Amino acid sequence: MLQHSDFVVCRPKTNNYHSLRHKDFGIKLSLDFRKAVENGNVIGYRHLELNTSPHYHFNNYLHNGNDFTPENCIKTVIDILTYLGIEPNEMNAFKVVNIEFGLNIIPKIDIKNLINGLLFYKKTHFKTEVFAYFKKTNATSYKQIKAYAKGLQFADFPQYEINENTFRFEVKSKQAKNIKKYGIWNAIDLTKLDIYKTLNQTLLDEWESILLVNQMPSFSNLKPEEVQFIQSANNVDFWNDLITEKHRNTFGLIKRKYYNMLQRNSNLHNLIKLQIIDKLFNLQSSANSTQKTTINREKDVFEQMPSTLINLESAPVQQNISVKNDKVERRRSDSDMRKNICIITGLDISMQRKGSKYLCVTGLRYIVKNKPEVYDLLVEKYLTEDKRGADKETQFYYLAHNIRNAQNNPKHNRKRFENRNYNDLQLRFIL
Repeated sequence: MLQHSDFVVCRPKTNNYHSLRHKDFGIKLSLDFRKAVENGNVIGYRHLELNTSPHYHFNNYLHNGNDFTPENCIKTVIDILTYLGIEPNEMNAFKVVNIEFGLNIIPKIDIKNLINGLLFYKKTHFKTEVFAYFKKTNATSYKQIKAYAKGLQFADFPQYEINENTFRFEVKSKQAKNIKKYGIWNAIDLTKLDIYKTLNQTLLDEWESILLVNQMPSFSNLKPEEVQFIQSANNVDFWNDLITEKHRNTFGLIKRKYYNMLQRNSNLHNLIKLQIIDKLFNLQSSANSTQKTTINREKDVFEQMPSTLINLESAPVQQNISVKNDKVERRRSDSDMRKNICIITGLDISMQRKGSKYLCVTGLRYIVKNKPEVYDLLVEKYLTEDKRGADKETQFYYLAHNIRNAQNNPKHNRKRFENRNYNDLQLRFIL
């Protein structure tokens, strides 16, 4: 990688590194080699740090102001590593030690008023950095929350077609220990769709900790004391005084009171939250509606294996039936055959008890003995990493459980998602 023809030497971040940047894309795609020194001489390198932005890579390193789905990200991560010459079996060597993830929405209020109304993350002040409408807070020593006007950042580049009112909300984590809480250990994890569900929920959870005031609220139908309270709450000093209160819950209680007192169209925090929910759900739905992307795509396609499916169109029907009941008996025969197909995997489960709908332990025992290549694909698709080293009977149990839940979990997860994040009066579409 030191000799990659598309990289040139650049100034290192410290003297402990030898650094390269891409000749066309600059530091947004760069390599830092940590020097190994002995007796004052460089004898090699301890490790390599790869710095990249998949979203920028997706747009040829011009911007990150458009939508970027989980599927886009998975494909892009694979593309970057492949471009650098990293083999699929080497991708787990890249530990993820720094990550930024967020989303773009277009709020219905002016972006400047929105950014100006951002005061706190939990009890930590937002600070203006980079440009006037860019706010950031160091939530902890290893986590940052960013909120800024993405459209204004690229206002001088109309060719990118980024709406000037675009709002970017972002989480940056720079400690591997914290990143592992998201289920991310190495580059392989960035190619798993389930990881992006966790990141989606993290963004929503972090938004709940934001204090966003409306500097131009509606006061119609409010009592004088309510108007006075809302006006006072629009001043940052009002909240600073609450932080000094002896009771540690005072800040949170008053924040909830403020949000509850605002009328529906004046509660900017809730309006943005609803937009975030809709955007996250749409991005995730887009990813789920397409074929799951993996490093080795053919491993996810059961149809390429020697036929373990029953062809319902050419399957014979019972012949010992009367002409009078022919239609009825044929329908029953087809129905019986359909019951011998797992409705999730499409595999033949005629070795299981009659009426089975899902591949279960009995079928898995048969497959591992007679179709080991098919079993390997089932493990790849339906078994989590931590269970792949277990004994076969344990694998059978979890495989059967995960296959059975593959149909029901999306609906249940969506229901739990709504219950967590929508209020009781929020309109919902029941699917």
